[in-house]
Amino acid sequence: MLCMNDCVQYTLFAGATGKSGLDPARPLVSEFGSRRFRLTREDAHVVHVLHTNAGFLGESGPIGHADFCINGGQRQPGCKGHLMRISRCSHFMSSCYFAASVRRRLHIDAIPCDSTCPKQGRWGLRMDRRPVLLGNDIPDTARGMYCAQVDNEENCPFD
Repeated sequence: MLCMNDCVQYTLFAGATGKSGLDPARPLVSEFGSRRFRLTREDAHVVHVLHTNAGFLGESGPIGHADFCINGGQRQPGCKGHLMRISRCSHFMSSCYFAASVRRRLHIDAIPCDSTCPKQGRWGLRMDRRPVLLGNDIPDTARGMYCAQVDNEENCPFD
């Protein structure tokens, strides 16, 4: 896969690779790109996806083996201004959340939820799978959609 969106590739073990999609891009890929430019679960042994502006600048719904719908998946706290500025800020917050979780500056618990993202109202929390901690320690066996609430009111560094 040619990575037309924000993604991080890493080595898991014995040469197997994983990818983390950071709010994978939707508009330009949908309008001008072919399917080979889209991130899918077939792109690596393990694919994790953070959704922070799903349905607008980012893809909606499940994409990877484990998807993480952050704050409902569409509008992130601390993002202010007109619609495009809020969307752009929310889209790029996936990078902030990912970096903070890997560096352990932010403790993000993700709870299994229904497969929709963005969320409209209720999250549809599920108890058939275990919660996971976002970051380096996401189990390779994590599957499905997870929801996480991040109360981070800092101004977006991408404004």
